[in-house]
Amino acid sequence: MNNNFINDPKIRDEIVIYINNLLTEVNKKVILSYFKNLNSNEISTKSSEDDFVSIADKKSEELISKALIGFLNIKDFIGEESSYSDKIKYSTLLNKPLVWVVDPIDGTKNYINGKDTFCSMISLVSFSIPIATFIYCPLKKLYVYGFRGFGAYSMNIDTNIIKKLSIDPISPKQIIGSGGTKGIPEPYRKSILENLRNNTKRVFIGSAGIETIMLANNETQFLFHGRVTPWDHSPLDLIIRESGGFVYMAKNKKNFRLNSQGPILAASNDLIWNSIKEIAIPKNHPYLTI
Repeated sequence: MNNNFINDPKIRDEIVIYINNLLTEVNKKVILSYFKNLNSNEISTKSSEDDFVSIADKKSEELISKALIGFLNIKDFIGEESSYSDKIKYSTLLNKPLVWVVDPIDGTKNYINGKDTFCSMISLVSFSIPIATFIYCPLKKLYVYGFRGFGAYSMNIDTNIIKKLSIDPISPKQIIGSGGTKGIPEPYRKSILENLRNNTKRVFIGSAGIETIMLANNETQFLFHGRVTPWDHSPLDLIIRESGGFVYMAKNKKNFRLNSQGPILAASNDLIWNSIKEIAIPKNHPYLTI
């Protein structure tokens, strides 16, 4: 199957409903049942002391993978937790014709600490380009989804009211951003972080999915992340682009792909993108030479 099937509105509707039902069930059975109910031995770390994973992450990814593998006859799957344990297999999947990409709990640290700023994210990717994405926020009662070339939408889970997401292209008087510099190597990270701290107003959220929704809803005007992952930034890239915003890799202004590396910057318009990029990583910054 090629990616042309998303041109069919009936198939798009089928996918939207299927993913909604799947994430509703997984959140009810696993994620919300463990919320504020985790034991210390059910929480561990992965790549660093603040890179958390819980039993809820693992169990929910297992359920999602079983439901997605084979749906629409798509058999390849990239999950955040399984990719961490099998990096060799993960690398072979990045350029598949069609592959599901999943972050079962985006914002795990928030989730562990009992905050509502977490979500579940699923993307469908074709030859490393996101073509469909879905963000489910159970405590914020939001289901956000989009298809490449067909717009991005937000649905209230309780009322089923759907609105099309549209980023205001006019810059407001005060520019507010989100994100951080984690992933940029030192000593470059320190100077880039200072540039952002001293010259922009930012809020810290701790969830790429929630930050994506905030930008798409005009609550913020830019989003800067020091590194990219397939599961966090496939949704960011597609939702922001389909809402009318601008998303590029920050060092070279290239489009995001599953195998992209380095920082990414999303913004409401091209003017803000260029301005924030020059603030964070000016043309003479030594980070641009590595």
